[in-house]
Amino acid sequence: MKIILLADLEGVSGVVDNEQQAKPGAPLYQEAREYLLSDVSAVIEGALDGGATEITIFDMHYYGLNLNLSKIHPQTWVFMGKPRKIYPLLKEIYQKADGFMMVGFHAMAQTPGGLLTHTYDHSIKSLYLNGILMGEIGMEAAIAGFYGVPLIFVAGDSKGTEETESLLGDIPTVTVKWAVNEHSALCLPIEVTHNEIRKTAKESLERIAEFKPYALEPPYHIEVEFFLPEKAEKMEKLAGVARIDELTVQAQGDDLPLLWEEFIGFCQNYQ
Repeated sequence: MKIILLADLEGVSGVVDNEQQAKPGAPLYQEAREYLLSDVSAVIEGALDGGATEITIFDMHYYGLNLNLSKIHPQTWVFMGKPRKIYPLLKEIYQKADGFMMVGFHAMAQTPGGLLTHTYDHSIKSLYLNGILMGEIGMEAAIAGFYGVPLIFVAGDSKGTEETESLLGDIPTVTVKWAVNEHSALCLPIEVTHNEIRKTAKESLERIAEFKPYALEPPYHIEVEFFLPEKAEKMEKLAGVARIDELTVQAQGDDLPLLWEEFIGFCQNYQ
């Protein structure tokens, strides 16, 4: 079985502060990388235990330079940097995958009581896909669903796993910490989360036939509200993007990965 694993950092074990831990160069960033490696390694071990034969990892946090290749499991491929999922090679990887898993993910922007909440870019207040409010978990599930690949596992904080279950139903999840507020959480020890992630990841592979792709019908309509009007004004410069009010823009197309990756790539690069 061929598996894709998306790895983020804000939702991994022990990470509760953006300025001190999650930003590259932060005082505790190297420690946060070790927490990330533990959670990622647990998913890999569980997936291999469950029958995975090939695992491709996408490092999704900041610059995509967070995973230590000298310590990652040798039975993996790792995409580092910021590869977009619209290139021929990446499309082929998605099209051939049997399932995809997410580790270190968090709740969408503005989630009440959420921990380190955001939706891709901190300038984004809300994201709707075909009228459905969602964050990174939902969008990545929809992109995989476009290629016919089901989401089979998510590990993250309590609000992130709640969001998964609310939007996508009976997907195996592991909660590695319980959000208290934006910058604090009740955390479990690394050994405990590692073991729970490995066990549940294995079980998700064994149940893979039960899961269906989260496939929405085209055309795909994306509506994004920003916190500041200046960002909406800049996004108007992207071909195919229309501004509908002071803070909100929209775009539409039949190829969801192409539509979203061009949108978010422009959003993150056009500062």
